[in-house]
Amino acid sequence: MKFATAGVAALLALCAQSAVASDGPLALNHVWSRLADVNGEYGSVESAEFDPASTRIATGTKFDNTVRVFRVSDGFELWSRTVPQEIERVAWSHDGTRVISVSEDGFLRVFDAETGDLIARHQHQNGIDGLTVSHDGRFVVSGQERVQDEGVVRVFDGRADMLLTTLSFPGTVNEVDFSSDDRIMAAVGDYTARIYRTDSDDPQNWVVAHEWTLPTEAGPYGRDNIYINTKFSPDGRYLAVGGAFGFVYLFDTSSGELLRTLQKSVEKTETVAWTSDGNYLLVAGNGMTIDFFRTADLLNVDYRNSEQVPFALRVTVTDALEYMDFNATGALLTTAHQDGTVQLWTFMSDDPTINDRQHRSVRRDQDAAARAEGRYVD
Repeated sequence: MKFATAGVAALLALCAQSAVASDGPLALNHVWSRLADVNGEYGSVESAEFDPASTRIATGTKFDNTVRVFRVSDGFELWSRTVPQEIERVAWSHDGTRVISVSEDGFLRVFDAETGDLIARHQHQNGIDGLTVSHDGRFVVSGQERVQDEGVVRVFDGRADMLLTTLSFPGTVNEVDFSSDDRIMAAVGDYTARIYRTDSDDPQNWVVAHEWTLPTEAGPYGRDNIYINTKFSPDGRYLAVGGAFGFVYLFDTSSGELLRTLQKSVEKTETVAWTSDGNYLLVAGNGMTIDFFRTADLLNVDYRNSEQVPFALRVTVTDALEYMDFNATGALLTTAHQDGTVQLWTFMSDDPTINDRQHRSVRRDQDAAARAEGRYVD
């Protein structure tokens, strides 16, 4: 569902002030907004991801079908490449030298990250929704839409040069994600969420460790209630899965237990993300906010239902979100919006010791360099 875009004045006001804050210093501060789909409100940015060095952001769009790469420091567009159909996801190779996209025309494409030149492409049997790269750089994984009720997880080598194996999946694979240690991988879509054990060097040996299915007929939502997106917590202990009608599910990755079903609205959850310390889960989608929840509150059994779990922070945005991604340090957040914009934010955590610890770390490095050069250190 498409929402009306806020006016230019509202966007400028948003850029000029910090987002809605909680009782503490937790906040998102808006830095810049750039047009990534030239159709604006009639367009949509489906994906936005930082490169490993946090110097560039790649985007993929729904209606102008374009991969763009922006410079983080000022939002300058470095290059763009247009493909025949909607781009669902973009990602960076582990070394940051390649940009990978997947699209509705059934192609995974690999671009040179500096020039935008097309390096390789791999055809799938249907449109491709999911895309991720393992943290160690060994694997690129795509998720295909269903053909006769069956989807496919494809595993490529880390530069996406060669297909290594395929894994069947009972429905469209909307999103895939690796845990930080790459020992497990999640694939979600339609009525199934799975965790695979991926610690084998040979992906043909990957097996399903846990599977959770949604009922297709029961309840008020019936077959329209599906899984859409997923992200592991930084320590890999939890898997958050976003779904239709505002649902968010929190699973224990070791036991397979469903720890929390959250529904704070009926607006589709398009994207979830964790802060780098794992203390907060961000939820966004077809509403006009990014919602922060404390992990401790989600795990607190004293909150017996969705209504009782409090917001740690609600941040008003210009239009509905399709995707969000933290950079490597967790200090920056990029968001992809249905109004055709990609946006950059600084994340202000509730840890009051961050600047002091950073100062001490920098001073240690500077002192060590001075000693190595034979300079005086007080």
